[in-house]
Amino acid sequence: MDRRAFLRTAAAGAFVASGSLVWAQSLRRLPVIPLTDLTGGIDGRIPLALGPGTHDFGTGTASQTFGINNSYLGPVLRVRQGQTLPFDVRNGIDEVSTLHWHGLHIPGDVDGGPHQEIEPGATWSPDVPIVQSASMNWFHSHMHGKTAQQTYKGLAGVMLIEDDASLSADLPKTYGVDDFTLVLQDKAFDPAGQMTYESTGEVFEDGFEGDTLVVNGAIAPVAQSVPTGLVRLRILNACNARFLDLSMANGPLTAIASDGGYLSSAVEAESILMSPGERYEVLVDMKSVDSNALNVSLGGGGGFLANWFGGNQTIAALTLTSNGGKGFSGTMPNTLANLSPPDRSQATTTRSFQLEMGGGADLAALALAWGNVCGGGVMSINGQPMRMDRIDERVRKGDTEIWRIAVDDMLHPFHIHGCSFRILTQNGTEPPAYAQGWKDMVHVEEGWSEVLVKFEHDAPEDAPYMYHCHILEHEDCGMMGQFTVT
Repeated sequence: MDRRAFLRTAAAGAFVASGSLVWAQSLRRLPVIPLTDLTGGIDGRIPLALGPGTHDFGTGTASQTFGINNSYLGPVLRVRQGQTLPFDVRNGIDEVSTLHWHGLHIPGDVDGGPHQEIEPGATWSPDVPIVQSASMNWFHSHMHGKTAQQTYKGLAGVMLIEDDASLSADLPKTYGVDDFTLVLQDKAFDPAGQMTYESTGEVFEDGFEGDTLVVNGAIAPVAQSVPTGLVRLRILNACNARFLDLSMANGPLTAIASDGGYLSSAVEAESILMSPGERYEVLVDMKSVDSNALNVSLGGGGGFLANWFGGNQTIAALTLTSNGGKGFSGTMPNTLANLSPPDRSQATTTRSFQLEMGGGADLAALALAWGNVCGGGVMSINGQPMRMDRIDERVRKGDTEIWRIAVDDMLHPFHIHGCSFRILTQNGTEPPAYAQGWKDMVHVEEGWSEVLVKFEHDAPEDAPYMYHCHILEHEDCGMMGQFTVT
C-alpha cells in the first residue's frame, strides 16, 4: 500500500470515528438557502456583501465563518438569460478577496478572477451580462494564494440561470417545495465542535479533505418533506478537494443537466462521480414511494474512500419523505435540449496541458516569490507554476480548439474560465452519458482528457482567463495558468 492509499484508508477510519458517529447522530431538517429571484426584473444595483460571521453547523458550537449577504455561504441568485446584472460586491472581511462567476460566459474584465482584487472595505461593481442558456453556476473567492481558505470559510454562492425554454419546461420549479439547491461540502471540526482548516504539506499535496459531510451548512444526514410527484435537486460539489460519488438508496439517479445546462435527454445512472466545482441536476420520483435518500460516498483525490476492509463509506445525505400533498405531476422528460455530438474536425488548434505535482527547490522558490502558497513545495502546468504577470496561452476569439490535459499523479478536476465545452475523451475514454452535455469541468487521471472548446468573449492581458486544477489547494500552490482571448 503506497502512502496516498494509506492516507485514504486512514481518512475512512476518521470519517467513521468522527463524522458519522459524533456529529451526524440524527436527521436534521434540510436548510433551504435563501433565494434572490431576479427573473422578474432588476431594480437598482445588486448588493453582495462579503463579511465575517458565526455559524453552527450542528455541533452546538458556533464557528468563525465568512458569508455573502449571510453569516455563512451566499444566496441562490435566480436570473434570466438576456439580463445584465449590476453587482456591488463589497469586501467586508479583513483580507483582500475576489468573487469569480464560475461557469459564466462573460468577458475577462468581469470574470472575478485573481486580477479583479477587492481590497478590504472596497466595492467592486461589475456589470455582468447573462448570455448563456439555462444552467446552474456558482460564485466563489478566487484570490490567488487564498482561494482554498476563503472558499472553505464560506465565500460561495449559487446562480441559477433561466431562459424561455427552462421557464416553460414541464419540470419542477417551485423553490423550496419541489426544487432544491444542494451545496455539498466536507468539513473538519475540533473536539469543541468548531470548524477547523489546517495548512500542511500533506494538505497541499492531496488537497484539504474533512471528515464530516455538510449539506447547505448543516451536518448530514438531513431530511426534507416533499409533496407527491417529481422532485428536482440541483447539486453543487463545493468541497475544496474531495470527489463525491452520488447514488440513490432506491433506484437509479436520473440526471437532466450538467455544468453548462440541460442534457439532450434524461440519463439514468447507478452513480455520478462529482469533482469539486461540478454541478448536476437530478430528478427524484416521489409518486409511488414514501421516502428515498440521496446517498453520498466520500471519495479521495485518487479514488473512492475505502475503509480498512475495502468497502465504501456512504451516508444517506438527504432523505426525502412524502408528506402526501399534491406536487409536480409531470413525467420524466424524454427530450431536454438539442445537442449534436461534438465534432473534433471543427478544431483548428490543439493545445496540451500537463498537470505536475512536484518540482525542485529552485522552482519552489520562484513559485513562492510569484504568490503561490504551497507549504514549501510547488505545483505547475507545463513546467510553470502560476505567475500573475505571465500570459501562458493566447487564443483567437471564435476559433474552435481541442484542449488535451494529462497528469503525473492522482485524480484532478480541470476547469476553464469563460466558457462551456464538450468532453471528447475523459481519462482516455468516452465520458459517461451524464457528462456528455455542456461542461466546464473535466476529470483527469489516466490517459488524456480532451475537450472541444470555443471562446466568444474578450479576455485582454490585464484581465485574462484562468485554467486550473479545481482542487483549491493545488490552484493556490501553482497548478494554474492564464490565457488571453482577442
